[in-house]
Amino acid sequence: MKIGILADTHDNILAIQKAVCFFNTQELQYVIHAGDYTDPSSLKELMKLKGKFVGVFGNADSKRKELLGVCKNLHEPPYDMLLDGKHIIITHMLESLSKRAKTMTDVIISAHTHVPEIKQNSPMYINPGECSGWINGKNTVAILDLKTFYAEIIDLSTLSLDKESV
Repeated sequence: MKIGILADTHDNILAIQKAVCFFNTQELQYVIHAGDYTDPSSLKELMKLKGKFVGVFGNADSKRKELLGVCKNLHEPPYDMLLDGKHIIITHMLESLSKRAKTMTDVIISAHTHVPEIKQNSPMYINPGECSGWINGKNTVAILDLKTFYAEIIDLSTLSLDKESV
């Protein structure tokens, strides 16, 4: 099972459209968002994804009621899910996790720092960085293959995607 991961979209509609376009070419079963959509218009673009969508709220998501009006599959962090036999915790800020949670899981997905990072430890840590590109100028997302247990960061700003599908 392949999963797309993104976070910190912060209303950059063009970056979100590029992420959706890329993810829709990857045969993903799920796309996970680790928070900071900021505005419901950002979330509307994410509803164009082919895979199932799940997300958590971030610290910049003050319009929770409006965001839930666009997508019901948003949760308060941390959010636990089981996919392909792997226990996954999704949070916006790592500080919100207990020490026990960090040892009783396979994958922890976080965001908030805007810095892409993968740690192949046990558990595996994945921070996709910022999709928006507002801070570091890179539009990054991640792909996780649960079958091979391999994750990678993708810099969308280096990809040339079909402009008609963006």
